[in-house]
Amino acid sequence: MKKLKAKVEKHPERKVPRRIYDIQSKSSKKKPEAIAVSTLKKIAPELKIKADLSQLKFDQVKESILGKHVLYQQQFQGKPISGAWIRVDIDKEGKVYNIQNDLVPEPVLKKSESLQAKKNKSFAADTAGPQITAEDAKALAIEAVKPSTATADMIADTELVFYPHNGIPVLAWKIIIMAAKPRAEFKIYFDAISGAIIEKINLLKFADGVGQVFDPNPVVTLNDTDLDDTSVVPAKAYKKVVLKDLKAGGQLDGPFVNTSTTRNRVKRSDLSFLFKREDRAFKEVMVYFHIDTIQRYIQSLGFTNVLNRSIAADIDGTTDDNSFYSPVTKSLTFGTGGVDDAEDADIILHEYGHAIQDNQVPGFGATHQGEAMGEGFGDYLAASFFSDKKTAALKPTIGNWDCVASAQNPPCLRRLDSNKKFPKDMTQEVHDDGEIWSACLWQMRGLLGRTITDKLVIAHHFLLTPKSGFEDAANALITTDQNLNQGKNKETIRKIFIERGILTNPAKKNKRAGAPFNE
Repeated sequence: MKKLKAKVEKHPERKVPRRIYDIQSKSSKKKPEAIAVSTLKKIAPELKIKADLSQLKFDQVKESILGKHVLYQQQFQGKPISGAWIRVDIDKEGKVYNIQNDLVPEPVLKKSESLQAKKNKSFAADTAGPQITAEDAKALAIEAVKPSTATADMIADTELVFYPHNGIPVLAWKIIIMAAKPRAEFKIYFDAISGAIIEKINLLKFADGVGQVFDPNPVVTLNDTDLDDTSVVPAKAYKKVVLKDLKAGGQLDGPFVNTSTTRNRVKRSDLSFLFKREDRAFKEVMVYFHIDTIQRYIQSLGFTNVLNRSIAADIDGTTDDNSFYSPVTKSLTFGTGGVDDAEDADIILHEYGHAIQDNQVPGFGATHQGEAMGEGFGDYLAASFFSDKKTAALKPTIGNWDCVASAQNPPCLRRLDSNKKFPKDMTQEVHDDGEIWSACLWQMRGLLGRTITDKLVIAHHFLLTPKSGFEDAANALITTDQNLNQGKNKETIRKIFIERGILTNPAKKNKRAGAPFNE
């Protein structure tokens, strides 16, 4: 640097010093703030800030074993710029030895002024001030934290600031809000002119834990269909896993699943949840890990708004050999009849499938065919996700551990490779009829591959209604493929549903393949 002997690390975009270190400076007995001011005035031209430092507002002098640290925040048009700080580090002899710079250079601030003027013009404003009031911003914040519940008295801070967006500070409302049910704390920046969300930051701190699970269950892992509920499950059936993003408190609460509805739930301050199936808490770990994992997979497919919230799960809320999702409480409950349902990840994902559909289409399954599709989708979700872990014989099956006592070979809750056709094989029992739908999806997966099919299946739900039936959903899948893949797979999809009788066959006078003989 011209007026300071030091080494410099440049900001990659702004091309100004970001870190100045190994500074050669003299000792001083002046106050830390005076030393900092003198130094900053010397290097203001290199930092591309005003030479009189008029846009820097003194914040504080922090003291540590390294000496004194003088902090300033940058102001623009009389308002703070979020994240625009500079820190001058001074050792115990009064020597400046390090400077950390995150200030916004003057040329960028000029761009900010221009951008703000354009925005105001587009919103037909006569002034350069905000178009969104503080009360407007509070209302937007309450809406932005849903599904958590929040009211105006839960807003901890409201401030008009400049917030860097794509590198350029924009006028914004900063709102800090603490919501409840489920607990959430966010810092949200709203564009003060348009009201759009610029940034939404989760303030709750998370940490990773460690757990032990079946992945997905002992029958699959050991490839042993002779196991039963009384078997001693060997150690090699278990897998140690990371339990991601646990909230503070030592319980199994995270961004996508929590066990808050489970009575007397487990708590571990060290976040170590290494249990075996003999321990009740093992089921909590199973539910947390597998729901968290499938939600992250769904997001990896590009879906950021499909049940992107923490769902509550009761790991043994009923003694029946049955589990369910409640559209009223938006929660999951697992049964303990036979092999406990929460010990089999196939069952966990199946039930989560119902929650996914209800989230995408509230009230989904208002018809018998809709209910059957719900069961079929849950089966497909589990089978598809765990297919790579299963042998060829187990791939088209789910619930091998849950139904280990089944007389079927291999034991399973249901299969996805049936020859059933619509409508002649309909029994009016939703699980049985769901095998027609799951078989179609499973055929698609075999022909199109896992990723393409999973994405089509989840995406097509957005085109359904609560009263949709088999034919509606088949057509929705074709439309979805047109949208996502330019219709590349539409004929393959159409052929599958024609052969199953769900779509009529134009080549056979629009007859259905599964039509009863008297038609």
